[in-house]
Amino acid sequence: MFGFNLGQLLSDLITSILQGFTSPIQPLVALIGTTPFPFTISNAVVIGAWETLTAASDAFLVLLVTVGCIQTMYGQSTGTLYPPPTQFIFRAFLTGLLIHLSFLICQDALIFNNALCGLVKANVAAFITQVTGGQGLNIGQQSIVAAILGSLFLFTLVRIIFQAVKRIVLFNVLLVLSGPAFLLSFHPQTAAWFSFWLRTFTVTCFQQFFQFLTFALGFQFLLATKQGGLTGFLLAIAMLNMVAEIPGLLSRFSATAGANASGIGAVIRTAISTAALLA
Repeated sequence: MFGFNLGQLLSDLITSILQGFTSPIQPLVALIGTTPFPFTISNAVVIGAWETLTAASDAFLVLLVTVGCIQTMYGQSTGTLYPPPTQFIFRAFLTGLLIHLSFLICQDALIFNNALCGLVKANVAAFITQVTGGQGLNIGQQSIVAAILGSLFLFTLVRIIFQAVKRIVLFNVLLVLSGPAFLLSFHPQTAAWFSFWLRTFTVTCFQQFFQFLTFALGFQFLLATKQGGLTGFLLAIAMLNMVAEIPGLLSRFSATAGANASGIGAVIRTAISTAALLA
């Protein structure tokens, strides 16, 4: 009897702790399935930083064009190698255009990601209700085992929320650096850095969709099994851990895919790779 009361006491203690965590993280749960514009493309700080770095990129582009013109004139007068004028002018124009369209490109990519997440139509609240037997995050079970499983479930969910917040911060950094990144595509010696930015941005932008898709498919599997209580918690914890592993799996694409791509051509290669992944 004493052992049962002790177990119940520990269960109630862990439950009260979990309930204390539940209210603060509720507004953050929505970040799993969407990226709010006020945190990213509509944020005044992000826009201001992008405008500043875009102006700096314009200045450096003018400097590169000036150096290129001097190199062309020197080559014509001495007979040394110099870049073809037509190709050089087109490349400079395209680079300048992409620098100023970089914000629009990043914005459209984010809107596309949110639209893809919307097509998944997974409901986080319904998911939590399903795995907790209709009690939400109030896991008032009658055993210490249920409380421990509930804590694992909640902290795994918090881990995914942390990943969503980190993704938003990284997206903002990459968005702000989009102007200088397109500037780096102008010269073959720096094009590899642009390729790295492009792969990282693609993975960061669409990471949310792949996580949410995994979440939705796992949710449908959980519904098909019709399991609740302890078994439901075990399945939910396993599924959420899989969702949490998605960023690590996608990082391999960022590190290896298109490693030999550089310059403007990397845009086309990465776009084709992304389309193949989404198909």
